[in-house]
Amino acid sequence: MSFPLVGNNSINTSITNALKEHRLPHAILIEGEKGNGKHTLAFYLARAIVCDNENAPCGKCRNCAMGINHPDISVTAPEENKKNISVSQVRELKNEAYIKPHMASRRVFIIDFADTLNEQSQNALLKVLEEPPVSSLFILIAESKASLLETIISRCVVLTLNTPEKSQALEYIKSSTKYPDNEILEALINSRNNIGKALDFLAGKADSKTSVAAKEFLECFLRDDAFGMLTATAPFEKSRIETDSFFKDLKYFTAERLKQNPKDYRAVSLSKLYSLLCELEKSLITNINLSLLFCTLTSRAEQITGIK
Repeated sequence: MSFPLVGNNSINTSITNALKEHRLPHAILIEGEKGNGKHTLAFYLARAIVCDNENAPCGKCRNCAMGINHPDISVTAPEENKKNISVSQVRELKNEAYIKPHMASRRVFIIDFADTLNEQSQNALLKVLEEPPVSSLFILIAESKASLLETIISRCVVLTLNTPEKSQALEYIKSSTKYPDNEILEALINSRNNIGKALDFLAGKADSKTSVAAKEFLECFLRDDAFGMLTATAPFEKSRIETDSFFKDLKYFTAERLKQNPKDYRAVSLSKLYSLLCELEKSLITNINLSLLFCTLTSRAEQITGIK
């Protein structure tokens, strides 16, 4: 089975070679925004690890036929109605990791929403990553590695998935669906070329919460409405993941507005806003207070609108 990860040719090549040469690391961290193929890659790797044949995953053996339900593939994620993966879940995973595989030669432990691990949970996970069982592969899935401890990151091979070019995303969706080109292009514009989000848009699902908020913030910025800008960011003050997504969405919509109307009298303000977003986005890798971050964004955005 080939693995075409659209827009990530170097990762495609690295994964293909690593599987052929049987040299996958013991821990992999896959990061990227929602819809960019993180789960597709994680489950592909999991199937390849438990596959019986040389050209893994072959898609034909008994292990491949079981898919994600294979007894040697385990998925850990926040429990229902919980926002974080608990330390007790991590301890249970650690105990399982030292049990021999049931059917395959190795076991795969997928940690979904790894960026929801708190510091205590990460420290518990660190112990097994430092001395991993030979028969285990750990795959962490996160939208951003920013909320993970450096000690966790350093023990993983990090694969950062990029959003494909619009032409690549268009060709991929055309090859797998029957939507007309104009509808696909509209979906790609709304999703910033994110294939997963574009497919959701085409299926009639609503824009993401951060996307809606980013559009609202930009409109408030253009009409010099500081209170509106602050209100648009309020829902994300407790989530570093959503804040990261909000900044990416706002940068995209700001850049698109500039491209559409480069001679608009507000172009200078939009350009300054984009630079501001790039500057403040870097602070997300620190422990900056998110309320303070959004207050800073709104205050400085208001200063920009006063210098037209």
